[in-house]
Amino acid sequence: MVPAIEVKSLTTGYRGHRAIEDVSFSLPQGKVMGLLGPNGSGKSTLIKTLVGLIEPWEGDVCVLGGAPRDARRQIGYMPQAEDIDWNFPVTVREVVAMGLYRKTFGLDRFLRGSAEKDRIMAALERLSVDHLADRQAGELSGGQQRRVLCARALVRDPELFLLDEPTAGLDARSEQEMIDLLSELAADGRSIVFCTHDIGCAAECCDLTLFLNRQVVTYGPPSTTITEEMLNRAFDGHALVMGAEGGRPALAFHDPHERADREHDRHSHDEHRRV
Repeated sequence: MVPAIEVKSLTTGYRGHRAIEDVSFSLPQGKVMGLLGPNGSGKSTLIKTLVGLIEPWEGDVCVLGGAPRDARRQIGYMPQAEDIDWNFPVTVREVVAMGLYRKTFGLDRFLRGSAEKDRIMAALERLSVDHLADRQAGELSGGQQRRVLCARALVRDPELFLLDEPTAGLDARSEQEMIDLLSELAADGRSIVFCTHDIGCAAECCDLTLFLNRQVVTYGPPSTTITEEMLNRAFDGHALVMGAEGGRPALAFHDPHERADREHDRHSHDEHRRV
């Protein structure tokens, strides 16, 4: 069976700056992969390369048997919230409809057609935000916006999901619901890659985890990758695994400034935003 994703010796970045270098891995179809690493490690760059928004400088990227751009109709992509202009005047329903959008058709078609309208509402219902369908997207909370973006990725019923921090900004109950959804999609045979800082989430629902710090630190099942040694390699010696209730591991930092630096990096994000 052709892998869902095959990456060989990938090097790429932005404006002459290398964000990732010599990255190689293969994801079998129907598997869930967690992508972990510190801010600035290249996780979002890798996701955007897989969806065809960034071109490789060196190496090869094959998605669903072809080039990323050719596979887009079979990909459900969820960007970071920071990549979205939430001031753009669209409703929640319209944001999700964009997941069905094709250049050959106007967006209105997907808001008028009964089959498309049903698909949009079904995606919103699955993320428990159908009651927000007519609200302006910019009026929502951060957690609600994450759910809407996930619904947009879900609405086209793709073979592959590429999700950039799908649980960011969610409360504990909503995070568990998102994890349950990912598990359901995987059980249906979908392939999933998602970025996360949540070690417990990765340990709970991933078949494979890839730790990235510009290069691949380690790749394999969580039982072999989520160790204190590997985390310290990925997070430059500042991380350790903490036990938690129910045996679910959590990430802690030796350096008290590390978390503040991560939050500063998040709010300082200045890349081009798109809906």
